[in-house]
Amino acid sequence: MTVRTLRYYDQLGLLRPSSRSTSGHRRYGTSDVARLYRILSFRSLGFSLTAIDGLLNEDEREGMLRLVRGQLEHVVRQLALHEDLRRRLTTLVEALEQAETPSTDEFIRIMEVITMTVHLSRIYTRTGDTGETHLGDRRRVRKTDPRIEACGDVDELSSQIGVAIANGGLSRGYVAWLGRIQNDLYDVGADLAVPNDDAQGKTRLRIASDYVRWLEEVCDEVNATLQPLKSFVLPGGTPGGAQLHVCRTVCRRAERHTLRVEDANPEVVRYLNRLSDLLFILGRAANSGIDPLWDPGRHIAVTA
Repeated sequence: MTVRTLRYYDQLGLLRPSSRSTSGHRRYGTSDVARLYRILSFRSLGFSLTAIDGLLNEDEREGMLRLVRGQLEHVVRQLALHEDLRRRLTTLVEALEQAETPSTDEFIRIMEVITMTVHLSRIYTRTGDTGETHLGDRRRVRKTDPRIEACGDVDELSSQIGVAIANGGLSRGYVAWLGRIQNDLYDVGADLAVPNDDAQGKTRLRIASDYVRWLEEVCDEVNATLQPLKSFVLPGGTPGGAQLHVCRTVCRRAERHTLRVEDANPEVVRYLNRLSDLLFILGRAANSGIDPLWDPGRHIAVTA
């Protein structure tokens, strides 16, 4: 602990000295030292000085819990960002190891194409004005190409899931699952965007069986809490449940369009198929298992 740090804490009002000498030197008592140790303990947990000030002055359990929970959520977000950065850097290193004496231009091309870390300085590029777009390997195709249709459906699905999250009303656990699914759907889009005959295919991000396995585990976990169905479910119920049914139907469309992609990764098809099952199950769970059901022929006129 340096004198400069103590001076800074004093300026912030975080740790005021009990007294000062005639020459202006700070004097700290026993209670001040105890407060300093508390500050250092909170700093070791990554709290900002502003948050520490709030913690030291918070007497209510709920208030302290809110501050600590907020710090935990911040750390989780940072971990996710660093994990994403680790994955992208790993992919970039693998690509560079396979390249023969890459130039600076080649390095930039690999970074943009393989790790998909392009930072656009402007949103419009005019490169799609002719009705064509780039695939992940920089090939140009029509925007009506089955691969682009499938990628568009996956993008729409992620947006619809975002609406389900933003609308609220879903449990924290469901929101966490849906957030993971949104991230994985970007992986799905990255897989679909690059044909299997790509020269750099070994370094491309591809959907693997563990993606599907996780979906199946969540399906089994949630479905075990629901009563068996006796008829088909009519989409609706709560706003959250209804929106998840919308997500399910978009997911089914994405699956159908993916099947039109001749060399699509079979694991992508399996992933979308299992995801639509999970969205259906989550839709039921969001309605607490009280589903509006199809009653076949209910409104057929009965004649004598």
